[in-house]
Amino acid sequence: MLKDWISSKYLANNKVNDFNRKFINAKPFSHVVLKEFFIKNKLKLVLNALMKEEFTEKNSDLYQFKQTINDIKSADNNLLYEFYLFFSSKEFLDYINKITGIKINEIDMSGFIYGQSDYLLPHDDQLEGRKIAYVVNLSEKFTRKDGGRLQFFSTKDKKPFKTTKSYSPNFGNLVLFKVSDISFHQVEEVMSRKERISFAGWFHEH
Repeated sequence: MLKDWISSKYLANNKVNDFNRKFINAKPFSHVVLKEFFIKNKLKLVLNALMKEEFTEKNSDLYQFKQTINDIKSADNNLLYEFYLFFSSKEFLDYINKITGIKINEIDMSGFIYGQSDYLLPHDDQLEGRKIAYVVNLSEKFTRKDGGRLQFFSTKDKKPFKTTKSYSPNFGNLVLFKVSDISFHQVEEVMSRKERISFAGWFHEH
């Protein structure tokens, strides 16, 4: 199943060990960005299917964006459901476990669209059962001026202190990071009319 979705350069055993070292040693907390992780043509079909789903506006003091009304596991579209089945498969969960060293056994997944002026303020993602947060980036041609970068914070007294890493939402990238009491991150405000599109959620252990 992995070879049906993942770029072949990520399937060599020695690569997984490299990613594990990068994940463990990353600052300000454990994370890794796997660039062009997915087979591009297939992921574009998934994107097209996602854009036909129904989204709802989400607004609070912490965030502003659009989210799919239903979790992707409930999608009627066969290709979206196939992508969810791949992401939640034992084979893929084992692959993520090898990269992170963290035991997981299920996922949740939603689609997100950040339009102009949308944002997500600093938070740590901590809720019971969440072990690893992930983002599947589906946007193209985002530049620094467009905003919408995923940003990680160093901490001081276990509160967000300073932005230390910023990642543009480049198409096909998979971002993984460990959920902890120091995993403060945000999505910076989208400054242009481009749409920042993604799947995101968590790998859980229950």
